[in-house]
Amino acid sequence: MTESSYTRVPVVRRQLRDFIVAAAVAIAIASAAFVGVRNRDLAARQLDLATRSADAAAELRDPLPTVHAALVSEPKLSVKHPYLRRRLIREGARTRVLGADRDVAHAEDKLFYDAANRFQRDGAFAELVPDGTGRAIVAKQAKEGVAIAITAPAAPEPYPFLVMIGVLGLGASVAAAGALVGRRAQRIGMAAGIAALAVPALLWQSWFAAFAILALGGAVALAQGAGLTDRLMSGATRHRVALGFLSPAAVAMAILVAAPFFIGIAIGFYDHHQGTWSFVGLHNFTDILSGGGHSLDDPLNFWFILGVTVLWTVANIALHVSVGVALALVLSRKWLRGKGMFRMLLILPWAIPNYITALMWKGMFQGEYGAVNSLLHAVGLSDVSWFGSWATAFSANVITNTWLGFPFMMVVALGALETIPKELYEAASVDGATAWQRFRHITLPHLRPALGPAVALGSIWTFNMFNVIFLVSGGKPGDSTNILVTDAYRWAFERGDKYGMAAAEGTIIFLILLLWTVFGTRVVRSKEDA
Repeated sequence: MTESSYTRVPVVRRQLRDFIVAAAVAIAIASAAFVGVRNRDLAARQLDLATRSADAAAELRDPLPTVHAALVSEPKLSVKHPYLRRRLIREGARTRVLGADRDVAHAEDKLFYDAANRFQRDGAFAELVPDGTGRAIVAKQAKEGVAIAITAPAAPEPYPFLVMIGVLGLGASVAAAGALVGRRAQRIGMAAGIAALAVPALLWQSWFAAFAILALGGAVALAQGAGLTDRLMSGATRHRVALGFLSPAAVAMAILVAAPFFIGIAIGFYDHHQGTWSFVGLHNFTDILSGGGHSLDDPLNFWFILGVTVLWTVANIALHVSVGVALALVLSRKWLRGKGMFRMLLILPWAIPNYITALMWKGMFQGEYGAVNSLLHAVGLSDVSWFGSWATAFSANVITNTWLGFPFMMVVALGALETIPKELYEAASVDGATAWQRFRHITLPHLRPALGPAVALGSIWTFNMFNVIFLVSGGKPGDSTNILVTDAYRWAFERGDKYGMAAAEGTIIFLILLLWTVFGTRVVRSKEDA
């Protein structure tokens, strides 16, 4: 081996080191793309088989050999048991009572019965059976009832290990060759080596994954040219002990926080319909921000819900701060006896789980037997239908959340009051300052640095306070007291499994809170500097 070859060995090692790190990310992207394409192709193939077989059953033709298709009749009252309804199932030339005779009943009779009931309720549908077997079920109208077809279980395509090993070896060879040539060819070899891992994604027609891998290759090549990869690796080597302690927490954060966060953002660009996903781009976002065809005073309009959410947040934070600071001022008085007991009692609403508190307050706001109406009746006032109008339902929610939120502000204010020097109050009293002047010029300025972050954090909590809205008013009346987070929940679970719309609204909520956090931090800093 020549001397120049020896001098190139460290360069090749660094090149392969950077390639391995980037290749791990690229393979993860390609694998995710393969799983998505594989599942989509399996669903399309199974749904096509089920649809063709359902059409054949509706026309009284023989279905495909691997598909169980039949006609299911309308429900009829049982002669022997009038309170029961039964359905007939026709499989070819044979007709029998669905699920009645154990000797001839098929293992899929329960699926046929449930599908017929769902068709009667919701109309035609086609989807994968949610049991992980890969079976598809289709129900559609026929002249003699409902045509239902269920495919046989199907396994997805196996992972292409040999293909991935082949492109990985090709990419490593290209990257190493570039390092041997040196200079600009080293960066070109790195970009080309990573780009080789995009070939499977291109063959699977996963354009987004292919673009992400190509962008990764270009980014690594640029970072390598700027010397960033060498600096990162040298820093990791120097601080390997510290990184070893941090890695478990970093892995947990990546799995529990980062992965769901980015997956949620990605889902916002897709539409979910009857078990299938389709890319719709920004359609979900534009549909939400445009109001979805609803007028501005419609409770289903995004801007109406945003207005309710902002009003909800402002009202709650104002009450939290006011009540919390007032109680903190009282608890900080020297003449008050039993401070420890009062502090414990006032912190209890914060210690109790908020869903339990929400259910308790909902019971107290109920009808004529609720504790709140009983109290009003005892003092000679008429009962209030708390969930009969927007104003009363909104007030019930605010009262409940105020009970939950004031202890936090009280604790923060108590801590801030303990840091104020007593000499300031004594000097102000000697100068003739009134109680209001002492509060305005001494207490309030010392409370602001502590209350600023507390208000920002409390705003985020209140903005996303799902439990109170969902459990107390439930959005009544007519979904008019919903806030953004409960509206996103309803998109996902009460409006036809619109997971894409729910994820898009969740992304919008995140952006709103991000802007509020940045703006609030700057305001607090400017006031502290002043």
